[in-house]
Amino acid sequence: MAQIRLLDQATVNKIAAGEVVERPASIVKELTENAVDAQATQITVEIKEGGIGSIRITDNGIGIEADQIRTAFLRHSTSKIRTVEDLLSSLTLGFRGEALASIAAVSRVEILTKTDKVLTGIRYVIEGGEEKLWEEVACPKGTTIKVENLFFNTPARKKFLKKPTAEAAAITDLMQKMALAHPEISFRYLNGKREPSIYTAGKGELRNSIYAVYGRELLDKLLPVYGSIALEEGKTMQVEGFISRPQMTRANRTYENFFINGRYIRSTLLEKALDEAYKDYIVPGQFPAAILHLRMDPAALDVNVHPTKMEVRFMQEEKTRTALYEVLSACLAEKDLINRSGSFYKETAAPQKEKQVTEQLETAPPKLYIPQQLKASQASWPLSKPDPKTPFIVEEEEPVPVYKGKQISVHEEQVAEPEPEAEGLAEEPAAYEAPPKQHTLRLIGQIFRTYWLAEEENIFYIVDQHAAHERVLYDRYRRLLQEEQMNTQLLMEPVVCGANPKAVAELAQYQNIFEKLGFQVEAFGEDAVIVRGVPFIFNSALPPEDFARMLDMLYEGHTDTARDLLIDRIAMMSCKAAVKGNSTMSEEEARSLLNQLFASSNPYNCPHGRPTIISMTQYELEKKFKRV
Repeated sequence: MAQIRLLDQATVNKIAAGEVVERPASIVKELTENAVDAQATQITVEIKEGGIGSIRITDNGIGIEADQIRTAFLRHSTSKIRTVEDLLSSLTLGFRGEALASIAAVSRVEILTKTDKVLTGIRYVIEGGEEKLWEEVACPKGTTIKVENLFFNTPARKKFLKKPTAEAAAITDLMQKMALAHPEISFRYLNGKREPSIYTAGKGELRNSIYAVYGRELLDKLLPVYGSIALEEGKTMQVEGFISRPQMTRANRTYENFFINGRYIRSTLLEKALDEAYKDYIVPGQFPAAILHLRMDPAALDVNVHPTKMEVRFMQEEKTRTALYEVLSACLAEKDLINRSGSFYKETAAPQKEKQVTEQLETAPPKLYIPQQLKASQASWPLSKPDPKTPFIVEEEEPVPVYKGKQISVHEEQVAEPEPEAEGLAEEPAAYEAPPKQHTLRLIGQIFRTYWLAEEENIFYIVDQHAAHERVLYDRYRRLLQEEQMNTQLLMEPVVCGANPKAVAELAQYQNIFEKLGFQVEAFGEDAVIVRGVPFIFNSALPPEDFARMLDMLYEGHTDTARDLLIDRIAMMSCKAAVKGNSTMSEEEARSLLNQLFASSNPYNCPHGRPTIISMTQYELEKKFKRV
């Protein structure tokens, strides 16, 4: 048997570095987070050859005391915690005390640092964990760290690095997240060029950071979100940020950003809450943009889950997910989300002589009112057929003030543009004004035996009769589900379904839930259940096999997911039952359909996320005909 020996310190450091320093982006992350923790208001990150050539990070933070520099490069040395209990209350981004030691173990590190208490700073060089230089130098307050010769003493790991362009892309993504996480800090990121790839003014405006990272196209399509949610034991969670209109989606989660107490994290739990909120608004396989900041008591989190600190564990997972879902759902429910053609997101008034139009241009915090205890959207919708002679009325919430303003003059055939600001966001998008409280739409007629046309003032609407009817039917049965009034169809011959033995053993505690969903079931031996009744929807009974899937979900703790399975089934069946395109519908039927559509909490999309209605302003139409 081979003898057991203690490893030498150099080998220990290299092994530890493998956990922290995976690639150049890992170094940039650790050092940039240290700069944030050092109370810096300006941080500059410069890389060459994707960070493989060199990395230089400069900040104007508090600096490091001369007698603490050598200690800072020892493993498990940190100024951020003292005891294990501090892990539960730490608000700093770093705390493990391994970053500098790990980086210095596999590269050449040069640090230049000075506090505001001394006249001169210190230049310190350490390579492969060995000190090479220590001298006093003149330098400004703050810290500059340069990292070169990455993995010079571990060539096997260097071979696994990707091409410089790929490594640079990883650093760019990281710096985008840092800029979005800390709008109060001015970030400059240079990728081998004189001009910064990312530059933020650091004035604390999240909109400015979003503009610097994603540009104007996305910024114009964002909705402000704000909520304060009470968790258990007197703890609260603040939610603030932006989510995109349903028309702005991507095929992946690239634009989904979650931050907790200023730390960028990945969380399937938060992703699920976002997916659920958008479920009725976007088609499957598409994902919205989100820049969401969550602030909560550090004691309600465990951030010490993974060496990169990208993952967190919530003490109250289900409560946190539900709370975020309710905030996002409330935001979407309060907005006019009609899919408009033309430049919808930057509304411009039609030209009028000497008319003064107030454009709200300076960003202010969102002022959405969200109750402390939000309830899921479970409104009752009027579904009775109205008088066909009465124009349909839509009640809207008051528009939410998002900007505070300047005035610009709108002259005939010319709209004055605001002057760009000297710093930060050069040009803010004009605030989209929500429609007035009452809409009186006049039905015009049908085209292609599929689409109905309506107009109101200077806007005309096109309604897809199939998608609209699908939404109405879906809402009708979802209301019955939410009010626990689902009808049950007793089966002529009960069906036996196999199930997880543990789930069968605990079936009794779920019995009440299944009865409310319209099922009549009972245990049948140790590994099966017998289904005697199923929900009756659209004159059709659901397949008994659906029950087995629900039981598995409930056993895994996903109560809402089990209900979602039934909702998905309702969505599919409402599609089959809805009036099809290329079908004749009378004007009275169309008017009744539109009344019921606009009574919905989400009249903008069918249950599968396709738009039910699109619109265009008169001004946009006249632009297409070159009349303006």
